[in-house]
Amino acid sequence: MNAGPLPTITVGDFSVAAVSDGVLYSTSDVILGIDKAESERLTGVKQGERLPLDVNCFLIRHGDRLMLSDAGSGLDMQPTLGTLPQNLRSIGVAPEKIDTVLLTHFHPDHSLGLVDREGRPVFPNAEIIAHEVEVAFWLDREPRPDDSERVQRGTRQQRQVMAPYRDRIRRIKDGEVLPGITATMRPGHTPGHTNYLIQSKGERLLIWGDIVHLAAVQLVRPDATLVFDVDPDVARATRQAVLEWVAAEKVIVAGAHLPAPGFCRLSRDGSRFVIEAA
Repeated sequence: MNAGPLPTITVGDFSVAAVSDGVLYSTSDVILGIDKAESERLTGVKQGERLPLDVNCFLIRHGDRLMLSDAGSGLDMQPTLGTLPQNLRSIGVAPEKIDTVLLTHFHPDHSLGLVDREGRPVFPNAEIIAHEVEVAFWLDREPRPDDSERVQRGTRQQRQVMAPYRDRIRRIKDGEVLPGITATMRPGHTPGHTNYLIQSKGERLLIWGDIVHLAAVQLVRPDATLVFDVDPDVARATRQAVLEWVAAEKVIVAGAHLPAPGFCRLSRDGSRFVIEAA
């Protein structure tokens, strides 16, 4: 559980707080495109050992509106995950008070927390906002025989998780989706993976979802992909473009898998990118 005040960034009239959903554990086998020795050097984790990945959601306050970017992993994915609801309650925000959930994409560590173990909505009063391309891929599309096992499993999961919200999903295109919040599809990791740019009084913050999973690796080697990418080539090109833009514009980033506090700025150092405090 979070202890004390949450890491928070003020963006004009917005307040954005990082709320932990816990830590996801994997291994370096999920990293593709670089050799095992470099992976071990960059992560500091030997092959076969547990590789930790922070899972962050973001509580967005604007006026009397309470919004959440991504919904966490739920209680059945890993025992170290699913802490989002209790961490919200610890700061006096009951999940029932959330008006809007902005989904960056429909992967399990971002969406399974929408329901509890009985399949009931955790955010019963929230509208779900997601890009129309993402919704179509996971909820509307007829599964294909050549879908990977990961996509097949994800499709089944998302249709179960979204069932209680089906009449409250707002399918968006690129552009302003709420006052001061603009969506831009950044595909590759998933077909409709989306970034949300918050702008107010000349200040900006980009919620970038899974543009970067492992900062220690992918800021040094942006060409490195992960097994979770639906289209690795597109994900690689998208990551490079977003990293270059963020570094050039000095935009604050809120990252679903950035290490604590979950916010940073980036600068460029040759072909690599370096984290600066936000």
